[in-house]
Amino acid sequence: MTELEQFITAHEANLRAGVMFGLLALFFLLERALPRRAQKITPSHAIGNLLIGLLNGVIVRLIVPGGLAALALFNTDGGLLGYLSGLVALPDWVIFLASIILLDFALYWHHRAFHEIPLLWRLHGAHHSDRNLNVTSGLRFHPGEALVSIAIKAAAVWLIGAPAVAVIFFEILLNGASLFNHANWRLGRVDNWLQKLIVTPDMHRLHHSRARQESRMNYGFFLSIWDRLFASYQKTPSQAHQHIELGLHEAKNDNALAALWHPFKR
Repeated sequence: MTELEQFITAHEANLRAGVMFGLLALFFLLERALPRRAQKITPSHAIGNLLIGLLNGVIVRLIVPGGLAALALFNTDGGLLGYLSGLVALPDWVIFLASIILLDFALYWHHRAFHEIPLLWRLHGAHHSDRNLNVTSGLRFHPGEALVSIAIKAAAVWLIGAPAVAVIFFEILLNGASLFNHANWRLGRVDNWLQKLIVTPDMHRLHHSRARQESRMNYGFFLSIWDRLFASYQKTPSQAHQHIELGLHEAKNDNALAALWHPFKR
């Protein structure tokens, strides 16, 4: 492991937090300068989402103190990539890039499972109950979902055999993509161009539509190719983006406390 890799691994938590709060502030300002939809986000709503995100961070750190990077360090030369490296010498950059792509592929199916398995949907519904999609919505996940997700991601890291630095980079990328995709800011034609490669705010907003058939589309987290490959891509919503009804029909209140209680509702 190089000195840079040692530094990144040792300061993983600080790096993730620094990037996340930096992007949160940036996208918050862009939402106000270039709003995509006319929305009224109250301070209490935004703060509630932020507190849910912080709660999840604390819970996950208490359960997995070293994060997924610690698991990757324990599984050095293991998993699929470790096996392939034993057959043919793979450059570090190939292993790194393959790790990012395979982890993103795993997260696509992870997200899809949370929509198609009823018990998991009860947890994920807390995220979809937000009627005013904005950058803080990217942090609004039920603690129960956060715990299941860390277990799924741990299994993916182990089976893939991703190196620690790739895992840390992917976690930072995942956090950043979540904030980017949920932000209510206008990209114009750039959104269409980016959508050919990555998930964009317009693409993900359709996924948060109240219309069930639309909320079962566009599952991708970062790369948009998985939705295209597995027939879950929809480019244009049935309503203009400014008029899409967001949230869940059954969620009458979308504040933070209601989100935490959501899985227990009948």
